Amino acid sequence: MSVVEEIIVPFKMPRAQMAQGTEFKSVWLATSLHLLRERGLFARYLENLPKQHHDAIVHSIAGVWLPAQLCFEHYKACDALGVPVTEQVALGKAAMQRLQKTIFSMGFRAAREAGVTPFTVLKQLPASWDREWRGGGVSITKVGPKDARIEIAGFIGSPIPYCRNGLRGVTMALCELVCTKAYAQEIRELCTETTLGFRVAWA
Repeated sequence: MSVVEEIIVPFKMPRAQMAQGTEFKSVWLATSLHLLRERGLFARYLENLPKQHHDAIVHSIAGVWLPAQLCFEHYKACDALGVPVTEQVALGKAAMQRLQKTIFSMGFRAAREAGVTPFTVLKQLPASWDREWRGGGVSITKVGPKDARIEIAGFIGSPIPYCRNGLRGVTMALCELVCTKAYAQEIRELCTETTLGFRVAWA
């Protein structure tokens, strides 16, 4: 029997009309830099980052709005590190695990015990995006009993493989707040210069 897709949270407007993100909260950047230092990648990262962006990125403080272009420059420098895809995904998971108490402060541990599923968690993604980004947006579609499609539009980091792989890890870690194991794969046909999509499943 074919599965009927159900849009859980639609885009706020048609995808083609979604405005490109212009600013983002620095908390994600600060967390990413911390993880690069922790894994001994920071010196090489600085070599890849154009010098004119060093001060704005390295000395940024958590909780402020930064230009979206800095997000692009940061992840482009991370991509140039050439770390394996599995490590890129792992870094995304680690970032989510560090930030879950501040960005997703919804008592997910208690929710897991109460039987809440990843669908409940994923429904929070669009609202979380709006808190962390000015412009762009997220759509969530149920495609199976334990499967969902996540689409992001108006995102400057979309063309960068490191960024896309890191977001796979973020998605997996987010779902694993309330499930045993999650998997995420990129949907190639949804990935453009400003959009991307993932299929996430869990057990």
